Amino acid sequence: MTGKISCLIVDDEEPAHEVLKFLISKLSWLTYAGSCYNALEALEMIPEVKPDIIFLDVNMPELSGLDLLNIVHAPDAHVIMTTAYPEYAVDGFTFDVTAFLLKPIGFDRFLKAVTKVRRLIGDSHLAHERARSLPETGTNEMAERQQAPAPQIPEQRPETAQEEYMWIRADRKMYCVWFKDIYFVEGLKDYVKVYYTDGVLVTLASMAAMATRLPSPTFVRTHRSYIVNRNMIKMIEGNMVTMLNGMKVSIAVSPTRDEVLRQLTER
Repeated sequence: MTGKISCLIVDDEEPAHEVLKFLISKLSWLTYAGSCYNALEALEMIPEVKPDIIFLDVNMPELSGLDLLNIVHAPDAHVIMTTAYPEYAVDGFTFDVTAFLLKPIGFDRFLKAVTKVRRLIGDSHLAHERARSLPETGTNEMAERQQAPAPQIPEQRPETAQEEYMWIRADRKMYCVWFKDIYFVEGLKDYVKVYYTDGVLVTLASMAAMATRLPSPTFVRTHRSYIVNRNMIKMIEGNMVTMLNGMKVSIAVSPTRDEVLRQLTER
């Protein structure tokens, strides 16, 4: 990832703006992109500024921060909700906000929140670069997929289709992902990354939860950080598994290694 991460502040209280601007100025990789003092201003400014981060207050006149999230279209922005009321945290996460900061905001919690955004933006950029580095035919196929409409459930699928895909929430959207299109899943503490034929999705979930959603024996957990679709494997060499998209995942060195290999290779 290159360049600075731009930050827009949406809050009806001037002291909140001053605090956030001060905290933003302390990190060289953040840049202040502007301020909005109500949701109506934000509706006009967000499409114009296209910020990477929106620091969003909940309690504002006319339209609340939650109302704004219902209306605004900013697919590339990460929302960090700011409020003095912790009960709004649950509401915020239903909108797939990236982080929640309780006022008064301390630098340690601020740093943790923006570092999470920096990591997510970096992961997204890396996935894009990897997609660009695929062979030309694969790149063309990826471009065709990206230009296609949002995936629809084909009518010709059998009645058992409910067992062939799952819904994943990412980037404040819900994606229908077919199990057969998933290469592997990677754990990132509180998040997981789902690598599939259309790219990568980052969603709030645990590896244990993903393991219960992915069908066995097609998906095999090779490591505490990886769940692999064995139908998407190109090669296994030692403790490394090379997937059809060229990416590699590891097999944990443990007493269960032989069992994992059996699960990956049995017909």
